[in-house]
Amino acid sequence: MEEQQKIIFEKIIDCRRIGMLCLFLSTFLYTGTLIPKFGEIQWKLETLSGSSFIFLVLSFFFYWRSSKLKEKL
Repeated sequence: MEEQQKIIFEKIIDCRRIGMLCLFLSTFLYTGTLIPKFGEIQWKLETLSGSSFIFLVLSFFFYWRSSKLKEKL
């Protein structure tokens, strides 16, 4: 039982780290949409906005999964 709890705890840590990484990438890509040079090119703006949104959703997913794994402990 102790070994299973250790595995779940490691999964929680991994989910938090991946969630933070996705959140960082999301904010980094979003700041790319604020640069006026890329605002002129529509497809670059859409790509940056879309990928920023995807990383933000992934970040929320990993934080949600981390909270669900916490309940198992």
